[in-house]
Amino acid sequence: MEDPEGKKILVIQTHGVDTPTRTYSPIFYAMAAAAMEMDVMVWFTMNGTNQLKKGEADKVQLKKDSDVTLKTLLDQAQDAEVKLRVCQQSMELWDITMDDLIEGVEVLGATSIIDLALNADHVMYF
Repeated sequence: MEDPEGKKILVIQTHGVDTPTRTYSPIFYAMAAAAMEMDVMVWFTMNGTNQLKKGEADKVQLKKDSDVTLKTLLDQAQDAEVKLRVCQQSMELWDITMDDLIEGVEVLGATSIIDLALNADHVMYF
């Protein structure tokens, strides 16, 4: 098996808080790739953007009897050095400003996704 260390993984997340069961897997996979010492970025666009608004990810639980929220996973991902990036144009669709975003998220323009995808070793789309 090829050594995954240093590979660039781009995860594109299009699902948001309205579909909670579709928000967890991209974060899990991103953290797994980071644990394998890959360079990982999650790009949030379309509905995925709304989970980065302060307070929204705190409301999402995959299992009702668990204390783990989507915000817990986003924090763990950042602790694992997964980069969280959001599409500026999607923010405009959701009327989200920089001040509305959780800490540690960077905003990039829509054309950035093309460069990111072209420079990634692998792209995962959710």
